Amino acid sequence: MQNLELLAAADVAKILKISAASIWNWQYGRKMPPPGFPPPVKIGTSVRWRSSDIQAFILGLPITTTGRIPQPELAQPAPATAMVLVKPVRGRGRPRKIQTGGLG
Repeated sequence: MQNLELLAAADVAKILKISAASIWNWQYGRKMPPPGFPPPVKIGTSVRWRSSDIQAFILGLPITTTGRIPQPELAQPAPATAMVLVKPVRGRGRPRKIQTGGLG
């Protein structure tokens, strides 16, 4: 059997030299992870990444001179009709009672 090491988010962040918050943002879908970032392994409530998966991810990264990972271009279909969403106009401050024309 292989020597399999599981890494916590802090360990993965240290290896990739990014913040642990970035790892969690990728994990929970708040931000798009880079293409090819491996999914985690869940053991009970623990979330871990295989060290071999992280190494394969690093080896699969393109070599760039800008320091940025190129994102694949996503073709967006043109909308058939342009919809304009208009927000209702609201006054500032506390809402007033609606005047119905009566005395009270």
